[in-house]
Amino acid sequence: MECKLELSVFRFDAKTDFLPYYKKHFLKIDKAKTLNDLFVLIQGEDLSFDYPKDEYAAIKLNGKALFTNVLIEEVIANFGKSLVLEPLSPKRVVKDMIINDDDFYASFDLIDAFVEARDRATFKSYILFHYASSILEFMPQFQGDALFAFAYDMAIKYPQRKKEILNIVANEHTGIFYHVRLCNKVYPCGAQVEQKIVSLKNDIMAMRPFANALVEKLSHRTESL
Repeated sequence: MECKLELSVFRFDAKTDFLPYYKKHFLKIDKAKTLNDLFVLIQGEDLSFDYPKDEYAAIKLNGKALFTNVLIEEVIANFGKSLVLEPLSPKRVVKDMIINDDDFYASFDLIDAFVEARDRATFKSYILFHYASSILEFMPQFQGDALFAFAYDMAIKYPQRKKEILNIVANEHTGIFYHVRLCNKVYPCGAQVEQKIVSLKNDIMAMRPFANALVEKLSHRTESL
């Protein structure tokens, strides 16, 4: 069954544009299609439009980060028919919905020595949680919620390396104690990721109780948000 959507689509080409802008589209699409299919229709109207096409392609829709394989029917049920489509990080745009994700993989590099190369794909599956966090706005060096969820997985997969992994994410200046809950920033809510992060915090506190009052204060404050 078809429906009509009103779209405001973020546009910016880092090679040619000075400022980003939003372009309006009014498109009909079958509710059984996905956001990926919607992007194909947008590109059909404007061949210069570009978007991520890999397995874990993600954007922000009406302010929430989500993967683009979500069904249009689900989008309408949760966001309505008037949609604002933006890249995961407008500050890092290369072309329209495509971003430079070097900062995301810089977080992976922090524990690269304790995991295997094939684990990089698991890390990529958490990309939307990295860019959903508002902490990045004022702390660009924040390790990121993707790393914390990934670290939880890797600590289980490589128990002999758990201590080293925990020490990395326990960094008192850029680490896990600056995490704030993401339920209102991602779709779906991401409860499983939150559970992993809370569990990781508990493991860290059990391993090395902090004398640093700031970290203790942050751990209590972020859990109350």
